[in-house]
Amino acid sequence: MDVALVLAVDASGSIDDTEYAFQREAIASAFRDEHVVAAIKSVGVMAAGVMFWGDGEFPAQRIDWTIIEGSDDAEGFAQKVESNKRTVFGNTDIGSGIWAALDMLTDPRLCASRLIVNVSGDGKETIAPKRRHVATLDMARRRAEEMDVTVNALVLADEERDLASYYKQKVIVGNNAFVMSIDTYSDYASAIRKKLIREIPSQSLAQADTPEW
Repeated sequence: MDVALVLAVDASGSIDDTEYAFQREAIASAFRDEHVVAAIKSVGVMAAGVMFWGDGEFPAQRIDWTIIEGSDDAEGFAQKVESNKRTVFGNTDIGSGIWAALDMLTDPRLCASRLIVNVSGDGKETIAPKRRHVATLDMARRRAEEMDVTVNALVLADEERDLASYYKQKVIVGNNAFVMSIDTYSDYASAIRKKLIREIPSQSLAQADTPEW
């Protein structure tokens, strides 16, 4: 297997049900896009999963692995995402979300040469008194580094104008990690598609074919 990718999607309390559904539909649409499927084919075989995260005191919501080699597999994954029902709310615990995504990447069935977490969010890490079951953002980033996982980010900066800078400094991990920023949910579908096209291929191909964001 060439790539294992987890989409770690913000489902915290700042995301209303309409926005949650919009994210879900945008991800499904992206995996039906011919250019995304072509990016997957360019690397051979990819395992894709989703982790909807929110308050770290409660379990993240997981869509398990789908092995994708072409459009039929991608369609099956898109249907899984579309049929998902929301169970996650609460604080913006980015660290716990990344930690849960990293847990997925420890699956012994995976033997991928590249491991990627694609995290999206509309806010900064919730600062709260220490809670027993919550992994901090620093903890999650250290673990990602130890596991040689690349963490890229897509941020919705409609309310916090410095959010892209925050994610660049505090969230992403890896030599070629990057942040993409959008201002409205109307841009989300296009952005997640472009982000997948950029991060799925090998780093050399992505850097040659994709403009900076």
